[in-house]
Amino acid sequence: MPLKTPPVQYDLIRLGGGLDQVTPTLSLPPGFARKAANFEASITGGYTRIVGYERYDGRPSPSAAVYLILVCTLTGTVAVGNTIIGQSSAATGKVIALDGSTVVITREVGTFVAAEGFLVGATPVGTIVTIQGVDADGYQDAVYRNLAADDYRADITVVPGSGNILGVGIHAGILYAWRNNVGATAAVMYKATASGWTIVTFGKTMAFNLGVIAIPDGSTINGQTSGATAVVSRTMLASGSYSAGTAAGQLVLSSVTGTFSVSENIRISTTVHAVVVSVPVQITLLPNGRFETVIANFAGGLANAKMYGADGVNKAFEFDGTVFAPIPTTMTPDTPVHAVVHKQHLFLSFGSSLQFSAIGYPYQWSPVLGAGEIAMNGLISNMIALPGDQSSGALAVYTRHDTSVLYGTSSANFALSTFNTGTGAMPYSAQNMDQSYVLDDRGIVSLGTSLNFGNFTPATLTMPLRPFLASRINLTTASTLSREKGQYRVFFSDGTALYMTILNGKLLGTMPVEMLDPVLCAVEGETTTGSAVQYFGSDNGMVYQLDRGTSFDGDAIAANFNLVYNSTRSPRVLKRYRHSSVEMTGDYYAQIQFGYDLGYRTEYLTQPVDETHDVDLRSSYWDSMIWDNFVWDGSDVIPSEIGLTGTAENMGIRISSTSDLLQPFTVNSIIIHYTLRRGLR
Repeated sequence: MPLKTPPVQYDLIRLGGGLDQVTPTLSLPPGFARKAANFEASITGGYTRIVGYERYDGRPSPSAAVYLILVCTLTGTVAVGNTIIGQSSAATGKVIALDGSTVVITREVGTFVAAEGFLVGATPVGTIVTIQGVDADGYQDAVYRNLAADDYRADITVVPGSGNILGVGIHAGILYAWRNNVGATAAVMYKATASGWTIVTFGKTMAFNLGVIAIPDGSTINGQTSGATAVVSRTMLASGSYSAGTAAGQLVLSSVTGTFSVSENIRISTTVHAVVVSVPVQITLLPNGRFETVIANFAGGLANAKMYGADGVNKAFEFDGTVFAPIPTTMTPDTPVHAVVHKQHLFLSFGSSLQFSAIGYPYQWSPVLGAGEIAMNGLISNMIALPGDQSSGALAVYTRHDTSVLYGTSSANFALSTFNTGTGAMPYSAQNMDQSYVLDDRGIVSLGTSLNFGNFTPATLTMPLRPFLASRINLTTASTLSREKGQYRVFFSDGTALYMTILNGKLLGTMPVEMLDPVLCAVEGETTTGSAVQYFGSDNGMVYQLDRGTSFDGDAIAANFNLVYNSTRSPRVLKRYRHSSVEMTGDYYAQIQFGYDLGYRTEYLTQPVDETHDVDLRSSYWDSMIWDNFVWDGSDVIPSEIGLTGTAENMGIRISSTSDLLQPFTVNSIIIHYTLRRGLR
């Protein structure tokens, strides 16, 4: 009678849960990762290799570059870096690769046509036989895209100056950055433009009092005695009233000619409006601040949204895309660290002092007009307006060790409530999703977990990552959101980060990221077309766009995860492993290294070596592609069939990828084929 062989069984591992470094192995579902870097928990399930980042200064992004393949008959010499010119079309393109008679170009201007000759300089070097478009081979397509990106990357420069990027901000879809000048004697503000970083020119300030008539922005004033003139870019009323003849504040001026005199009348034409208190002074910024910005609208109307900010070494400021206006307060020294707008008040932090402007007037800081001050128990580390409507919203105010919430709508009814003593926030770590999230000494917490569980370590959402956070808490530098991916992100000065994915208030997983350029400041906002974007500044003077490109600004992304050891519900029974099917999704060519450890990687078993597996995930749909730039037979969901060998009580799977070519891909699930053997003795 023939022996009956055990039936092949199948175990489905759904990847999810993120990284867990502390929970015992047998207590974890098999889809959790025990080690990970540069994968993120996807809101649709599985683990996704992160998108890269690339430098940005307003010029075309490297990842937006495209290439074109020209099949040619060559009669002369063509070299990489040459610019070719179509003899009949006059189109131009830069050569990025050569393969025999195939010429690959980028930066095409105009349109090349088949059968035309082409030149290098004034020399005919060949004829275009056919225009192929993109390469049908997934790997070669990725190589050519990468070469095109590298060519565009070389155009983009650092923010001029010296030292770290001091801050980044977005106003009306435009990116701004601050950096010290070459001598580190002042901070300079720059704007990203189509030609790169352009300095933002500051005007001059002149104090006035005894105002009897408001001075409209854009008007030309003159000094009655001196004859000096200037254009008023901004009138900032700080106190008093025009009707009583007591209005006082400052003017931001441009196009100043002559020298205004103290105590002379300020006129528009021959009409007196106010009196000069101090002569015009050039607006400058002291160096080495850390800029934090917020967008707010005190006047109503889309065009009136302005950027407000603070940096800890200069006055607070307002910026509307053209006019930079310092905001004096009554504080000495007048150097707020954090800024936020809440209930039509501008809130600023000065050490442990929380101060707010008059309602609707960010320039007015007199208690008589409705401004005020609240003392905190420690240095304020974060301020963030909590989700809610105009009547229910509140302001969360964090110190390093405490959380407070400010209720009310004005100085008439503001009330500060201690929310939690013992749980606070690291500076620059507060972000809003469904609720407020911050990084505390114990890990990432939300207001909900802090309220329900107090200041105990289990209240943190990152308790399973305590080993990772233990040495990094004091290295916190910045935080941001990815609204598209439902992620709270917090960054550290050693180049690492944590990406925490949340869907409808449910934590899907937190995974670490290891970047080559440390994030020292970050901002999240929208472009002029409404697309969500994130930028960060680093220690090399470069500003980068997050979630962009296939690399870390040209360098390879090294990504990996090791799943927890999986015993398929029978930890004391040996299994013979036979086969696996790895389901992956994506839009481009992908390549992974697949490996696995048997029996807790015991030295008594022969451990297999990792194997490389390629998969072309490119696909096309009618009405959603560009002709000659798609692949007919691609698929965006493919199971990779991978053989397994070996017998052990469990197996730990690992997947890795190291490349500067690959677009993101998601590993959704893994099916293991196995047969049961005997129990362990």
